[in-house]
Amino acid sequence: MMQFPRTVCRLLLGVCAAFLATALLQTASAHPPTPRVYRISYSPGAAIHVAAMERVRVLYERAGLSVEFVPMPHKRSIRSAADGVVDGETGRIAGLEERFPGLRRVDVPLIRLTGAAYVLADSPIRQYHRSLLDSLRPGTVRGVQWALRELDGHRFEAVSDYPTLLGMLAEKRVDLILGSTLSVETALRGKHAILVRKLEPLVYDRPLYHYVNTRNSSLIPLLERTLRRLREEFHWGEAPAAPPAPGE
Repeated sequence: MMQFPRTVCRLLLGVCAAFLATALLQTASAHPPTPRVYRISYSPGAAIHVAAMERVRVLYERAGLSVEFVPMPHKRSIRSAADGVVDGETGRIAGLEERFPGLRRVDVPLIRLTGAAYVLADSPIRQYHRSLLDSLRPGTVRGVQWALRELDGHRFEAVSDYPTLLGMLAEKRVDLILGSTLSVETALRGKHAILVRKLEPLVYDRPLYHYVNTRNSSLIPLLERTLRRLREEFHWGEAPAAPPAPGE
């Protein structure tokens, strides 16, 4: 049997290796890897969380990241993000990471959560003060934590949604309601629209922040830079975020 010299064998092996490497590169170019899709949870029942979701969508797209959103009940949404079932949660108040060590905050405000007191348009009440709760019949929606804290120690009505709450106000079964402004405004555009007046000052005003699971902590600098840039561009018609107030 004829044997090839070692030099020829090495040359043939080199040619084969080069051919194989070229073929692999061509295959990779023809079929690029599928980009990572980050799954973010949110609570569809709250208008503020839907609005936060839309901002997070813009944020990830501007940062060059693929994202999809998973609707979940309020508490499950937080827990799923903290446990790593999903990659993050759309928007919550600062300090959530203290109760859920599995979360990391993107430390640039995403959107503000504001809450106010509302009365019927013909009510003589012009300004909100907590002492009103002592003499009026207030109402709110179950699960709105800031409103429940404000109402603590007072008798009040609690219902499941904002259309029902506005209906109670229209029927004068309550004198005043506490509600998240975006949710109230959304409900007022529906079939239950009534003439109401929002009282000043606001009862609640805090920024919401986007949170990611700890395994995605490397994304935070990119997301913070991108969110600052969006705010500097007045992308949502808002001025750049001011430094947080004490306690925020």
